[in-house]
Amino acid sequence: MLKQINVGFVSGLAAATLLAWGCDRPATPSSPKPSFWTGGSGNCPAGEKFTGGGRIDPPIGKTTFGFNVNARDFCESDGSIKGELQTVYHPTHTRIHSLTIDQFFSFQDAERGGRCAVFGGTARVKDGNGSWVQEEFAASACDNGEPGSSPGGGPDRYGIALQDDRHTGTADLTGGNIQAH
Repeated sequence: MLKQINVGFVSGLAAATLLAWGCDRPATPSSPKPSFWTGGSGNCPAGEKFTGGGRIDPPIGKTTFGFNVNARDFCESDGSIKGELQTVYHPTHTRIHSLTIDQFFSFQDAERGGRCAVFGGTARVKDGNGSWVQEEFAASACDNGEPGSSPGGGPDRYGIALQDDRHTGTADLTGGNIQAH
């Protein structure tokens, strides 16, 4: 089970975050029903699809990422969540690539007024020239206006954590954009 870590963008919300990065194998396109929703047609809030990419610079070092998560089929038909995530933590060349995404939850960012998502599943993780290992992950992403890395309503935010307690924390984007659809 993932260790719960407070990501700090909504009071009382706890979620694990992790480091992810690219790899040479595509992610599994769908996975089991998420545990956050009861499911069924019409039960999903706005913002059940999120896409994004960019850079954060948390105190632990430069991290780049890209992801797409689509929970619309879960809400409307077959109960699956489609998507993938890749993150690279540059100081150690750690790469994370999702294999499944099987949890998803979206909500209003109480602090900045945007839309946020927390999603997770399993990923392949590789440190530098090491071998790939499988771990659970959780990521958080907030769309706080346009463009995503500018002040004002934003900037957008992103964070990721791994089962082994490595995490970026949730940080403002220094480049890129996150979109709630």
